[in-house]
Amino acid sequence: MNTRTLYLAIAAAALVGGTAGCTFPSKSSVVDRSRVGRAMHIETGDVVAVREVQVSGRNTIVGVGGGGLMGRAAASGGSGVGGAVAQAAGAVTGALVGEAVEEAATRKAAQEITIKMSNGETLAVVQEIGKDGGFAVGEHVQVMQGGAGASVRRLY
Repeated sequence: MNTRTLYLAIAAAALVGGTAGCTFPSKSSVVDRSRVGRAMHIETGDVVAVREVQVSGRNTIVGVGGGGLMGRAAASGGSGVGGAVAQAAGAVTGALVGEAVEEAATRKAAQEITIKMSNGETLAVVQEIGKDGGFAVGEHVQVMQGGAGASVRRLY
């Protein structure tokens, strides 16, 4: 692989990696498509415990493929069977490293929110921390449950 091709591969990987997961901003709340048309059961309750957690990140072809390409390119110095083995090992190592880096880079801060419901039941819901911040013990909240899972919202 010549230097120009290597630079093009790195630039392409950076472009794909840099734009993966991009969305256009919206002035209104964006609801996941899977929630449209689904009935949700709504109850209220009080937050009794909060634990900070992390939601695992994504593992897509971007991390694996980009890492594999970069690993192969980094090991492309030899020739013959030894060079081919080095390139294969570099590609596998790069793919593993790329996958791990992507997963770590796309993790999200979240909370496990334990709620004492008004009917006496206790629920725990894990959700990402939103733009309005996390929940605190003592807050009065609304829990929406249904086929798309559950979510917690503040009652103002």
